[in-house]
Amino acid sequence: MDLKRIFKNLILLNIGMFILIIISSIFQSTEIIDLKNTLESGFFDTQFGVILVVLILLIYLIAIYCLYNFKPLGRSLFLLTILGYIICLYFGKIQIIGQITYILQYIATLTDGAILTLIYFSPLKEVFTKK
Repeated sequence: MDLKRIFKNLILLNIGMFILIIISSIFQSTEIIDLKNTLESGFFDTQFGVILVVLILLIYLIAIYCLYNFKPLGRSLFLLTILGYIICLYFGKIQIIGQITYILQYIATLTDGAILTLIYFSPLKEVFTKK
C-alpha cells in the first residue's frame, strides 16, 4: 500500500463528500424545509455568521489544495478548518437534516479524522515537516 496514494484518495473522498453534502442539502424534502423555517434565527443567520462560514470555506479550499500537494501550510490550515467547524457547530442553531445528508456528514467527519491522523501521526508527517 502506498500511503501517499491512500492519503490523496482520502482527500478526494473528502472533497466529494463536501460537494454531495451541499447538493443533498439543496434537495431536502419539503417537510424538512418547513421544519427548518419554524426554527428561530441563529448565529449563522447574521452577517458575521455568514462571513465566518465563507472564511472557513476559503481556508478549507486552500488547506485541501496544500494537503493534496504535500505543502506544510496545509497541515495547520486543515486543523484550523476543523476547529473552525467545531466552533460553528457550537454557535449554530439546531439543525434539521435528512438521512442522506446526515450520512454524508458522518462520512466526511470520518475522512477528516483519517486525514488528521495521517498528517500528524503517520510517516506522512515527515513529508509535511520537510522544508
